[in-house]
Amino acid sequence: MSYLSGLTYDNLTASTTSSSSTSTSSSTSESSTYETYMTLMLTTLQNQDPTDPEDVSEMTTQLATFEQLELAEQNNALLSDLSESLLTLQGVIDNSAAQSYLGTDIVAVGDTAPLEDGEAEWYFVLDDDASNVSIEITDEDGNVVYETTVTGAEGANNFTWDGTTGGGSTLTSGTYTLSVEATDADGNSVDSETLMTGVVSAIDLTGDEAVLYVNGVDVSISGVQGTQTVS
Repeated sequence: MSYLSGLTYDNLTASTTSSSSTSTSSSTSESSTYETYMTLMLTTLQNQDPTDPEDVSEMTTQLATFEQLELAEQNNALLSDLSESLLTLQGVIDNSAAQSYLGTDIVAVGDTAPLEDGEAEWYFVLDDDASNVSIEITDEDGNVVYETTVTGAEGANNFTWDGTTGGGSTLTSGTYTLSVEATDADGNSVDSETLMTGVVSAIDLTGDEAVLYVNGVDVSISGVQGTQTVS
């Protein structure tokens, strides 16, 4: 009687798993199952009845299945190692990029910018031309310190504030937030996005993503849109 009669990958795996007293990884289980099959197949061939030989085609199909599973497991392991290597490489690239921003005037996604050397600078990006752009600047406590109305063209528009408040006094430091509401000539709302600018004074590489410090404002490296020339 054949040792491989009715033998399949599924019942071999189940047998191997149930007889194990400790849990093992899928790769170990598949390797053990493959070796078990090979042992049984060789034993069967050695003890087969010459007058009633084994069906070689069936054994070949079973063997091919195990080989494919083993190759798939090896490929998965290689892909996993490659993925980890790419993540490590991406971290190195991000950290290198972050360090290159030190001392650089960046443009990044955000509505909060530092007031330094007598000015705070932002960009507001419009989806369309706007005939009325209401701008409001608030301090760290949420108090409105300045308001104005300007026009804006589709795309990026620069806005620089010199620290002068609506009451006529002049602020010299701190971080401030810009709010923008834009409408076109027909009074329809125009979508906008605010970008802040400032010089990177320090970097933090301890987290999952590098963080740039722009004089009191934290900026993730993924939010950086570009750089400016420091005047």
